[in-house]
Amino acid sequence: MKDRLAYWWFRYGAELALHAKKATAFQDHFNDVMEAVYGSDFVRVRPAGKDGDRKCDGYQQSTDTVFQVYAPSRIDLAKWVSKIKEDFAGAKDQWPSMKSWIFVHNQHDGLPPDTLQALLKIKEDNPSLVIDQWPPSHLLGLTADLSEEQLIRVFGHPPREHEMRALDRGDIADAVAGLALHSGSWTPGAVDLPVVDPGKLDYNELSEYPRRMITAGIAQARMVEGYFDHNPDPTLRDRVGMLMRVEWLKLQKQGTAGDEAFGLLYDRVAAHTQGSREATASLALLAFLFESCDIFENPPADWSGTAA
Repeated sequence: MKDRLAYWWFRYGAELALHAKKATAFQDHFNDVMEAVYGSDFVRVRPAGKDGDRKCDGYQQSTDTVFQVYAPSRIDLAKWVSKIKEDFAGAKDQWPSMKSWIFVHNQHDGLPPDTLQALLKIKEDNPSLVIDQWPPSHLLGLTADLSEEQLIRVFGHPPREHEMRALDRGDIADAVAGLALHSGSWTPGAVDLPVVDPGKLDYNELSEYPRRMITAGIAQARMVEGYFDHNPDPTLRDRVGMLMRVEWLKLQKQGTAGDEAFGLLYDRVAAHTQGSREATASLALLAFLFESCDIFENPPADWSGTAA
């Protein structure tokens, strides 16, 4: 992919989805990726009636593969082992055409031994079937081979380098308008915004791709600042900052930080984007707010450089 900013965006989106999405959201992401990779060969299965999904979260027709997705927010080992056994037995009973059964999970650091043993036992007892497990890294590998058009279908329109260079104040005006500001979103003097610190990216535990995107967006910070300086509404800059500061504080209260917080704040700014130009303007606005300390935190004066 020639556009570095678009590449960073897609890599960030692919990695974040696998870490942040749980339960049904993770399953939906799995289905989106599989449809992008395999097209009509893959069929997502939705629950219907009293039998639900009949122990099948997705089906690949060319290989007669039944996929079972399990991505809990919290691991209950006994429940997990029980689910594997029940789901496989149910799939084997209700999908007689099944030649392969794949257990898809969200465990980045590996499987617990009891879980692995349960899978190996199923494999031993069913030598005529292909039994496998897919960790999150497998899905990440699948996205690496997608075309840009396919990536857009899964992750939406990316910001782009050439669009970043071409942004003007009208683009920022559109991004600000998308925030749906109202006068009640700002109270003068309600918060004292500190000065940006060069260690801020480290302190807020942002990984490589959000760092690169923020750095790219900050290149247009002076243009964004010029938009606010020349706007006839003297309160607009502070209202935008306060709105996003409130969003950030809500995330802090929920314990959401780092890459996931960055993604949710971007989604708030870019909620109404229709293409890459709007996505790029949203990133430039978010980077400006990062630099001016409306969102995320400055490291304390005595911070040693170790992530919070």
